Amino acid sequence: MNRGGRWNRKKSGRFSTGGRGRGGHGFDRGNRNFVKGGPPNQWKKIKRDIPGPRISESEIGITEYISDHKGFIGIIKWRYSDFQVSEINEDGVIAKLTDLKPPEPPEDEVIDDDESLLLNKYNLEILPMEIWDKINVLSLGSKTTTESVEIDANDISKEERTKMHDAVKKAFGDSIVSSTVNIDGKKFMRFEKYRKGVYVDRRIKWVWPEEYVHFIVHKENCDTMEAAGKIAARLRLNVKPTMLGYAGTKDRRAKTSQWFSMRKVDPRKIVAACQDLREIHVGNFTFSSKHIKLGMLKGNRFRIAIRNVEDGAGARAACELVCRRGFINYFGLQRFGTQADMPTYHIGRFLLQGEYQKAIDGILSVREGPLEHALRLYAEGAGAGGACAAVPARAAALPEARLLRALADTPTDLVAALERIPRNARLLYIHSYQSYVWNHAASERVWRLGLRPAAGDLVPRTAPRPDDLCDDNFHLEVTEGNEGDAEDADPPRGGGAQPGDQAKDESSESTVDIRKLDVKALTQEDIDSSRYTIFDVVLPLPGYSVEYPDNMKGYYEEFLEKDGLDIKLKNRVKTYSARGAVRRLVQRPHAASWALHRYSRADADLLASDLDELAARVPPAPQEDGKYEALLLTMTLPPSCYATMMLRELMKTDTSSRAQALLSHPLKRTASPDPPPAAQ
Repeated sequence: MNRGGRWNRKKSGRFSTGGRGRGGHGFDRGNRNFVKGGPPNQWKKIKRDIPGPRISESEIGITEYISDHKGFIGIIKWRYSDFQVSEINEDGVIAKLTDLKPPEPPEDEVIDDDESLLLNKYNLEILPMEIWDKINVLSLGSKTTTESVEIDANDISKEERTKMHDAVKKAFGDSIVSSTVNIDGKKFMRFEKYRKGVYVDRRIKWVWPEEYVHFIVHKENCDTMEAAGKIAARLRLNVKPTMLGYAGTKDRRAKTSQWFSMRKVDPRKIVAACQDLREIHVGNFTFSSKHIKLGMLKGNRFRIAIRNVEDGAGARAACELVCRRGFINYFGLQRFGTQADMPTYHIGRFLLQGEYQKAIDGILSVREGPLEHALRLYAEGAGAGGACAAVPARAAALPEARLLRALADTPTDLVAALERIPRNARLLYIHSYQSYVWNHAASERVWRLGLRPAAGDLVPRTAPRPDDLCDDNFHLEVTEGNEGDAEDADPPRGGGAQPGDQAKDESSESTVDIRKLDVKALTQEDIDSSRYTIFDVVLPLPGYSVEYPDNMKGYYEEFLEKDGLDIKLKNRVKTYSARGAVRRLVQRPHAASWALHRYSRADADLLASDLDELAARVPPAPQEDGKYEALLLTMTLPPSCYATMMLRELMKTDTSSRAQALLSHPLKRTASPDPPPAAQ
């Protein structure tokens, strides 16, 4: 085991309670990337080659390594195309965008109005001939008639009523208007001659084979929640971002492909809505009876280019070692946001503590982006109302904008204001704090007890299984409502398309129940039997429904107590109670392969994306005399595993954007990387 620079192992410094260290509650609403300049109250952006302050790995508990190999120098994520992620669904299919066109709708049966085909026109399986005759007489009557045909519908299901409405529409077109009405507490189906003033149901008939549309979203420089928000906004329908289902959230600084689902939204509308979005492309439409929910995936396939590798032989040897010995299954830096002054785990801790004003101030802290001016006004005391007036229309759907509007409407009801942020986004703050605690606990467990199972460790109660991707079910974070974990996710920042079809909020909830994640504590007899390895050991994310290992329970209690919390993490507001989960301590990559690739141009394309392949764009072939060398790595990881943490173990390097920018700085004399991510 390599201690990886645990400079803060002194007991007195283990739980810092101030500033930006462990347990620190302080934050700065300012922004070091801007200075006063130009017109009054305007701010000028400072151009930087290297990002400003960012969260460090040690701050969030990432301090240990498994292997003691030397590591090697290289640059990760210099281009968006250097980090490509493809989701693997529950059927083992890898998401790949291959078709940008919407499917053709099924053709309606053509009805001939000839009298000889009367029985084909009137579906007697749906309505008796007596009713058809009455409706036909009604259709031939005067345009001013107020007569109607009514059917008692109390014992007719909604599905059957829909079929009747469709059949009459098919037979008579717009000349007959049908509706379901309530009269004295009873339901009736009413058929009337069309005339001005008669209510017409404008809902479009759903002609597709299943209720839910599934499609692949290929995105770059955009996290999953932001992509969902943009698609919902472009559809301009009564659609909330949470009504778009997805199995997991993917990295922002990457090119990623994953499945989305919506209820009763015409695929042609989805394609039209997204056609002008440069960073988002959709396609490969299918239909299903199921909505996609968080956790409904087997894993992710990663294709990664590590540029400017200085020791190719060392890189190869490191790949072989890490694929055999694995890596500590830390939650990566993406989990905690990009703001050093206000990481998302601070906000999560405030929510768990019931400090809602502090949580709101943290969420609304100033950062770059379309809401920057509005957030600055709020920070400078303009109030929520003043800040709302400065929110641009293109940013109105972002969580921070919703929160500002809620505060302007009800400034004293903080809990209600927070509820204006989508539930999944709020829960990611809680998850961030749980992840922060888990990282520290994982480092402590490895530092104390090494890389072998120890008495008191928790393992799955079922017999040890082969180390196979498909068999790993212990990655899920489960909170109140059974939300699944979001893998490689940026923290929050910010469907049935016909009116009335989306009354129900199709929230992305996991179907996995915490009770299925059954664990047992290892005894000395288990240790002596050699039946278990370090790959079987799991550690809990704190919460009220988890079991804690005897050899680490005291550590969890002490850590949480320093943050003013107890080990149950219960809150009087149910949403902000943490149920907990378990997570494997050590993971291994699966189906891994790697190769060295020489190239001459610093910014050369090294990996083809789905869009590149659609356009028949092929990266240049390796050049034997190329000035630079890259390591091209392909691997599969289970859900919730961070590829950057595998790369950290592989390279023995800091994976933060600031550290990588420092490494890449010399290359900028010859080429420009994709821009660093703005603070969110």
